[in-house]
Amino acid sequence: MTPQEPLLAPLVARLSGRAPLSAQDQAALLALPCQERSVEPGAYVVKEGDLTPGWQVQLAGVAHRHRISADGARHIVGMHGAGDFLNLPLTPPAPSEDFVQALTPVRVALVPVDAILALSHGRLSIFKAICGEIAADLLIYRAWISNVGRREARARIAYLLCELVMRSHPGGGSDGCSITLPMSQVEIADATGITTVHVNRTLRAMEAQGIIRRQRRDIIVPDWRVLTRIAEFRPAPWVSRLPGDPSDR
Repeated sequence: MTPQEPLLAPLVARLSGRAPLSAQDQAALLALPCQERSVEPGAYVVKEGDLTPGWQVQLAGVAHRHRISADGARHIVGMHGAGDFLNLPLTPPAPSEDFVQALTPVRVALVPVDAILALSHGRLSIFKAICGEIAADLLIYRAWISNVGRREARARIAYLLCELVMRSHPGGGSDGCSITLPMSQVEIADATGITTVHVNRTLRAMEAQGIIRRQRRDIIVPDWRVLTRIAEFRPAPWVSRLPGDPSDR
């Protein structure tokens, strides 16, 4: 985000992809009251059991969502980037069941629940956009379950890399696109359900096969379609309209 952009510009950009928003809709979103906070890498944005008195929207940076099992093992269950909802605008607020931890410097806006509910109640297009974002999140979570449960190691890591590319390039991946890997191999292992040794071995094999190139922490994707085919990666569809739109009649 540049200094000239309004604080909630990432939220407007995300919701504008889910449903058509008028200039008035966008202005109303940008005018929402909010409090900004910054989170350093490694610190928690949300902790299990937190009761957040508002709607948290990530403005910048990369974070991951995880749970801790009874034996202390960490299971990463999702990634977050600019424009993502970190909790749902529920009232009364429900305690978080997950941890959200910053991988890079992260900025978050806290929007009062009453403000977003009042705005979505008065503006149907904003309500539809929020519903579209929630629907896309559900599809992503289901894909994560399938990725960890039913795919071999190369496909699991390829899927994670596709997710990270989409977080870094909102317009989508392309041949030659690159990312600075924000995760350690331990974190990749926790996100894919394989051992750290297997992560290292698989990344080296993918590089030898020409699927990726590595320059320290930078990952370059020579052929985006090859990576997505290995990952069986299908970006969550942009939900541009819902049943009941005039165009459905």
